[in-house]
Amino acid sequence: MAYEFKFPDVGEGITEGELLTWKVQQGDAVSEGQTLAEVETDKAVVELPSPRTGKVVKLHAEEGDVINVGDVVVSFAEEGEAVEETPQPSPAGRADKTAPAEKAASGEQAPEQTAEAAEKGDEEDSAEPYTGSVVGVLEEAPDEEPEPAARAAVYGAKDVSGGPAAEAGGTEREPAEPGPDVLALPSVRALAKELGVDLNAVRGTGAGGRILKQDVQDVAQWGAYGGPMAASGGGAKAEGSAQEGRGTSRAAAESKAVFGGTMEDSELGPVERVAFRGVRRTMAKRMAESSTKQAQVTVMDEADVTILRRIRNKERDVAKERGVRLTYLAFVIKACTAALRRFPRLNASLLEDQEEFVVKHYYNIGIAVDTPNGLMVPNIKAADGKSIFSIAEEVIDLVERAEERTLEVAELHGGSFTITNFGAIGSTFATPIVNYPEVAILGMGRVRELPVVREDKVVTRLMMPLSLTFDHQLIDGAEATRFLNTVIGYLEDPDLLLLEGA
Repeated sequence: MAYEFKFPDVGEGITEGELLTWKVQQGDAVSEGQTLAEVETDKAVVELPSPRTGKVVKLHAEEGDVINVGDVVVSFAEEGEAVEETPQPSPAGRADKTAPAEKAASGEQAPEQTAEAAEKGDEEDSAEPYTGSVVGVLEEAPDEEPEPAARAAVYGAKDVSGGPAAEAGGTEREPAEPGPDVLALPSVRALAKELGVDLNAVRGTGAGGRILKQDVQDVAQWGAYGGPMAASGGGAKAEGSAQEGRGTSRAAAESKAVFGGTMEDSELGPVERVAFRGVRRTMAKRMAESSTKQAQVTVMDEADVTILRRIRNKERDVAKERGVRLTYLAFVIKACTAALRRFPRLNASLLEDQEEFVVKHYYNIGIAVDTPNGLMVPNIKAADGKSIFSIAEEVIDLVERAEERTLEVAELHGGSFTITNFGAIGSTFATPIVNYPEVAILGMGRVRELPVVREDKVVTRLMMPLSLTFDHQLIDGAEATRFLNTVIGYLEDPDLLLLEGA
């Protein structure tokens, strides 16, 4: 009897994941610990290792499917058990499957802001972008969403007769047997037979040209040209409908998908349907949860960071020797940890159902990182005990690995307070949403030279806008303002951080 490997509990409250890519195929002999597949959870991309040595009998999911903890993923054959061979995509085909956003980043459309532009912006003392990444809600983000390789909407000019559409006489034809070059799992073949779709006429959009369930469903609904299939028994009327469908569908086919979705027609014109999964879906849930469970209020002010710039410029060469890019963000993280010790309620979580709040006596500062896959918030553990150089180095490391989707689950869990830097792309003030269940978040705006009054004189100073959003259920406005003023005090007089041992 085959051994069934189920999607395991990978920890941190994860209940499901999206199967990104198979690393094996049916009939493969695998060893214990060998990677079977990559799965994207709401935290990170994780690898599924084989629990035993054996031969793969069946793959129970397709790339793109959402699998729940406890679902059977792979069946392994017992020793001597026969394995049914089913055409699978070649290793080259599987390796070629790249996330749409990654394809965009590597080929089709490059971000408008380059590393050179980011460095130029840094010299002008706008909030620091990191090359190829975005720290904050956005940092060094392109003006437009990256354009991934579009999923084909037209399945080919071959006839798909024998599908749900009947011929003019009103009789249906049995679909032909799939040829040897057709790549489709047994479940897809069964679906095609059920819907009466000829797999020989379907252009697969999966890895290596493999036909997915969605491809079959699309052909069943829209036909080979992407137009609606004619109703059976319609004769000339059916043919007219098919022609009309083909005519309107060409507009959808000619419209380029920008998010890797499926193009189709609507009453108003071409539309693109995109699966809302992975990091973006998780982010949406968290944002909705945060806005519905908290009474969020934002206070705003500015910090004079003229002295901080002098210190930063003075020590920039020292930082460079250590391989560290010294940024304002590192100083802000340090200032926040010092201020949180004085205002611990902002480092808490409110448990409404238990009628209590939990004050955290650890300082894991999250940094919002915008990636092609969506917003991620890794956190710097125990930031209060680290030097500014160490924090700056860790920030760059977390940002790079967030983009590469190589963060550990633990690095995305356990934050106590979050900082988001939307100033790197030019924003001044904002109302950032709290990273629930935390109760506060600090937003950094664009650093710029402004005329201010000092000792009855108008002078030019370097000012940093700050926006603090907090949960008014737990934190009073006065307390939040005092916290923000304390952060500003540390940024305007960095010596206080040294004197207080922060």
